[in-house]
Amino acid sequence: MVPLSFLAAPPRGPRTQVAGIVFTARVIDKLRAALPGGELNGYFPFTGFSELWAHYTKVDLTALQRRIETAESEDDVEAWLLERTAELDKPKINAKMEGFESARTPESMRETFEQAYPAALRERHTVVFDLLEADDALRYPGG
Repeated sequence: MVPLSFLAAPPRGPRTQVAGIVFTARVIDKLRAALPGGELNGYFPFTGFSELWAHYTKVDLTALQRRIETAESEDDVEAWLLERTAELDKPKINAKMEGFESARTPESMRETFEQAYPAALRERHTVVFDLLEADDALRYPGG
């Protein structure tokens, strides 16, 4: 797949599903932007909420990035993910991720989290998905 650049637009929103799981489209976009020729523009493909997604889905982010790099299309990536996530309770995972509050950010990630998102934004949006959407809107006004 072609690498992405986040200079003009953000990755897809956290609620966008691929393979029936929220945040998956965003993970795919960030991993594409991390490919040679891509531009992350400050997004984190292998840490933060991407790590939580990997924990819940049991999908290795590096293996997923290798699949993205060789895939012809997102349909190929989705098929690969469907094989690896077929036994998961996707509604349960989606509910956990959609309701995850920033107060639950592990201490080991707290400093990076606080540097990435302004305090006022974090205070207004305690659910991570809401925070990510607000941050994207702030970084890309009119998008």
